[in-house]
Amino acid sequence: MKKLLILSITLFTLCLTGCVTKQKYNELQQRYQKCQDELTYVNAENIDANNTVKDLRAQLDALTMQVEKLAKDTLSLSRRLHMSERDLAKATQDYDDLLKDFADLNMSNQTAMNDLLGNIDKYKDELTAKEKLLNAQKDSLEAAKLDLAEKEARINEMQNILNQKDAEVKALKDKVTAALKGFEGSGLNVYEKDGKVYVSMQDKLLFASASWSLNEQGLKAIRNLASVLENEKDISVLIEGHTDNVPFNGNGQVKDNWDLSVMRATSVVKALLQNGDIDPVRLSASGRSEFLPIDANDNAEARAKNRRTEIILTPNLDQLFQLIQGN
Repeated sequence: MKKLLILSITLFTLCLTGCVTKQKYNELQQRYQKCQDELTYVNAENIDANNTVKDLRAQLDALTMQVEKLAKDTLSLSRRLHMSERDLAKATQDYDDLLKDFADLNMSNQTAMNDLLGNIDKYKDELTAKEKLLNAQKDSLEAAKLDLAEKEARINEMQNILNQKDAEVKALKDKVTAALKGFEGSGLNVYEKDGKVYVSMQDKLLFASASWSLNEQGLKAIRNLASVLENEKDISVLIEGHTDNVPFNGNGQVKDNWDLSVMRATSVVKALLQNGDIDPVRLSASGRSEFLPIDANDNAEARAKNRRTEIILTPNLDQLFQLIQGN
């Protein structure tokens, strides 16, 4: 650029002096044009150089940032490496401790194993004995299961018999109640207890005071009952006579309440036999005197309740007893 400036001044001076030839002038003019071109080229290169410098600075900044980041990463990695080295040292120590513990445990286990091996024959004998005992217990259990099954079958059979007897007792009670329907308000009570039917008749229904001869109303009631019992051939009949606690001062054959209770029970037995086709084997009479009262005997009404004859009807339980004896 400096060269171009000198050439321009030279041209200007020559023009002023008028001493430059046309040829010389053209040469100078060409040189000036060449310098002008060189200047343009240099300016273009200068612009390119500036752009290159700008790009290089940008790259330098980026590289600087990368260097800083790498420095930070290096510091972080250095810290992590330090921590990893510390952890490795701890893990190495733990591993050494585990190896020592394992060695101690292995030695202890080896001792226990030697003891176990030393007693192996004893354990085998004990195991064999236990197996024999277990097999014996299994056999016993199977036998117990069979026995239990048989007992359950017998129990079910007994329960079926009891259910059947309960149904028969209920049916018998219904029949007796129907046969004695007209005597409810005359001191009659028909009820079921312990698988039996009880026909309780107060003395006012059957006997006159201090008498053991059946009155007309009582005889009618006994006839109605006999009509039921003669068709119930598996029923056992027990007649019990009961008195109150007032002493009976009789004479002759009947002297006290014991005699009176027996005579009244016997009178009912004979009436049943005379008025029904009943096997005498099925009948029995019993006198209980005053010793099974149903009330306190402390007033006239209570004593009237205690003066009674009870006819106890018991179903035949031979089938059940045979089944029980079979057990």
